[in-house]
Amino acid sequence: MTTDADRRTVRPAGRRSAPPRRAGLPRTGAVLGAVVLGAATACGGGGSEPPPPSTPVSSTVEPTSATTAATTPGDGSASPSVSPARCTRDRLDLSLGRVSPGAGSRYAPLVFTNTGTRPCSLHGYPGVTLLDSAGDRIGQPAERQGPAAPPVILHPGDSAHAALHTVAPGLTDKPCWRPAARIQAYPPGSTWALRTSADSFRVCGGVFEVRAVEPGTHP
Repeated sequence: MTTDADRRTVRPAGRRSAPPRRAGLPRTGAVLGAVVLGAATACGGGGSEPPPPSTPVSSTVEPTSATTAATTPGDGSASPSVSPARCTRDRLDLSLGRVSPGAGSRYAPLVFTNTGTRPCSLHGYPGVTLLDSAGDRIGQPAERQGPAAPPVILHPGDSAHAALHTVAPGLTDKPCWRPAARIQAYPPGSTWALRTSADSFRVCGGVFEVRAVEPGTHP
């Protein structure tokens, strides 16, 4: 006769209990899959290559072409020219050149000469008037004619001129001015005037003009 205790101890034939699983050990299939996946990634199979490290930006700035040109030795065009101080009355001499006729016009160079010991510069138009023997003004001051010219640098003894212009007698219905004894001229930018003999220069036709100062003693 079989008891309940005997039923609990009797096991079916052909069945064995599985050995207990150790904790913390991965299964063989999982390990193999990880190995295969790593090999595929290393060979480029579907994986993306990590980006290269960023190249550091240099803090050195290359000089621009303007800077290079300005610092290139021997290049005179790169060095800015600086004009000397303006010629003042105390270092200038004034004279009137020969009157030249031409096509109904009369021209005479008003000459400024540097009598100082250092270079100076003239730029622009002088202020010119005619005076009689008593020092009174004749007519109106000369009007500016023509475009402005670059500054003229006068070394000691050098000269520059401003051309005076009028017309020949009888060219227009306007009469000639009375003869002048002296010409008074303010150098460009100066408030002090110089005077010289008017010689044979006489304004006619109501035309009395002066051009900007240019190098030399005549047009």
